[in-house]
Amino acid sequence: MATRDRKNRLEGALPRLADYMKMWAEKLPDHPVFIHQDQPITYRELSERSHRLARYLMSKGIQKGDRIAYIMTTRPEWFYLYMAASMVGAIAVGINYRYTANEMLYILENSEARLCMTLHSLGDINYQERLSQILPKCPFVEKIWVVGGPPELPNAIAFEDIMENDYVEYEQMLKEREAQVGPDDGLLIIYTSGTTGQPKGAVLTNRNVVCTSLIQIDEYCPPTGVTHEDVWPNYAPANHVSSATEYGAAPIVAGSTIVLSELFDPVKTLEDIQKHRITIMAGVPTMWAMWFNLPNYKDFDLSAVKFCQIGGAPAPKEILAKMLEITPYCTNPMGMTETAGLITYTDIGAGIEHLNQTVGKIPPELEMKLVDRDRNEVPPGTPGEVAYRGPVVMKEYFRMPEATAAAIDKEGWFYSGDIGVLDEEGNLRLIGRAKEMYITGGYNVYPAEIEEYISRHPGVLIAAVVGVPHQLMGEVGRAYIVPKPGVTLTPEEMMRYLEDYLADYKIPRQYVFRDSLPMTPLGKIEKKLLREEVEKEFAK
Repeated sequence: MATRDRKNRLEGALPRLADYMKMWAEKLPDHPVFIHQDQPITYRELSERSHRLARYLMSKGIQKGDRIAYIMTTRPEWFYLYMAASMVGAIAVGINYRYTANEMLYILENSEARLCMTLHSLGDINYQERLSQILPKCPFVEKIWVVGGPPELPNAIAFEDIMENDYVEYEQMLKEREAQVGPDDGLLIIYTSGTTGQPKGAVLTNRNVVCTSLIQIDEYCPPTGVTHEDVWPNYAPANHVSSATEYGAAPIVAGSTIVLSELFDPVKTLEDIQKHRITIMAGVPTMWAMWFNLPNYKDFDLSAVKFCQIGGAPAPKEILAKMLEITPYCTNPMGMTETAGLITYTDIGAGIEHLNQTVGKIPPELEMKLVDRDRNEVPPGTPGEVAYRGPVVMKEYFRMPEATAAAIDKEGWFYSGDIGVLDEEGNLRLIGRAKEMYITGGYNVYPAEIEEYISRHPGVLIAAVVGVPHQLMGEVGRAYIVPKPGVTLTPEEMMRYLEDYLADYKIPRQYVFRDSLPMTPLGKIEKKLLREEVEKEFAK
């Protein structure tokens, strides 16, 4: 963990994320903020385009707190919306571009987004066609912005057409609005599924995003921390906290450059690292495994890389060993949507054992404690649920006061649901996930959501889903299913059925059909026994 003096660092934070964009547009106007499809976009251009979009939002009567949804890959247009929302006090609502129409509908209904920015298409997916299935149920959506293609819906407009005008007559109105937008106003809603199967929208404020960014840029890239000379990659989904904060907001706060990749491709990302002299290399274990397994991996010049990060799932020793061959400065931090990104950091220069066994310590600006079931703090060395407190903790779950109250107590402690142990040096070792979540290829997957859809199948009696180890993906889903009497089901049939309801990464890869499942006296599936069965199977 960084030891540089950063007293008053957060106290001196600018109030809004967009203020950092403005600062760098003045200090380094011609410095590239993005490289997209090998073309640079400067801080001046980012500021000009974001201001133009902010004035357009004012012209459309967008108020503080209004939600604007986006279905985007990691493109510059998403960042124009991000910065404009920060200026006018709107809240950007991420929707995964891999979601089905049903999944999109839930988020649009829950957030009641007034506007929606969407890709025209990606591969064989036409997003306007997908939206047309659900917009009749969303009368609150006033306009669709289409990026990368012509508008095809009655209330759609090409994003390029929006950006053709300056809307200068709304400049004074924008200035007045900016004076009203503070650090504790919402900026993002990032949806994270829960154990009930109902996704929850974590509301992240400007303060959350700015503070986590300031901490991260100090923890990365020793001995100086991140500077405007650093080059970051961003190939995470735009609706994910890692794309929005860890590799989106943090580089902008530092005045750095971001190489935007719309889809992760192991060869293309290594080519970008080599071509654009990327200094920070990061990914979930699956990504690192894909890089290292390329037959020509050693042909790429990674000499510009000075800092490596792995996270999102347990870090295998063989991967860590190869990471440390790139640079001695590697980290395996812990991050959460509800904490606006990274929340713990491993020590600078840590070795394989440390990186493999722990996710490090809480930075000095934040607090952490481990508690028992009654939320009483447990002594060091005793397993407990991990709780966090500080300016990075989300404001609330949108329109879910009961879920918010269950997660955040009156003293501001957020209870993560993760089970951990603190070692003698104060490092956190995660030993379980109280909420049954598993991580596949860097994506959080919650069994309850999948079980709900499996149970809707007319041939299914009961079902349970657990995560099982997978060499490439970290973990994948295994569905235990009891068919109804006289019904025969196959894995192929279940996977085809789930394609209509779930994003592909959520669909279980393994299926076990049985006559019965272990049950508790109260009639609930005893998933603990299923997990124990998995542990024995993979311990062989």
